Amino acid sequence: MNVRDARRRLVSPGSYILFLLLLAGIWLTISPFVMATQPSGMHWIASTINNVTIGTIMIVVSLLGMLGYMLFALRDLIREAPSKQAMEQQASQSPVDQ
Repeated sequence: MNVRDARRRLVSPGSYILFLLLLAGIWLTISPFVMATQPSGMHWIASTINNVTIGTIMIVVSLLGMLGYMLFALRDLIREAPSKQAMEQQASQSPVDQ
C-alpha cells in the first residue's frame, strides 16, 4: 500500500463533513462577537450563551468524530501490515512458473 492509499483510508468523505461541522461550530461560537449582537462590556445575553454553547458542542463532536475515525482507520492499517508483508514475502520467495 502506498502513501496515497493510506491517506485516502485515513481521510474519508465523512471526515470532510465533520470538518464542515467544525467550521460551522467555530462560526456559531464567534458570531455574536463578530456581528456585534453581544453588547460590549455587559453580561452575555441569552442568544450569546446559546450560540457559544451549541457552537462548542459542535466543535467537540466534530473533533471527536474525526479523531475516532482516524484512530480506527490507523488501527486497521496496522493490523493489515503484517499479513500484507507475509503475502509479499511469500510471493517473492515462490518461483514463478511461466
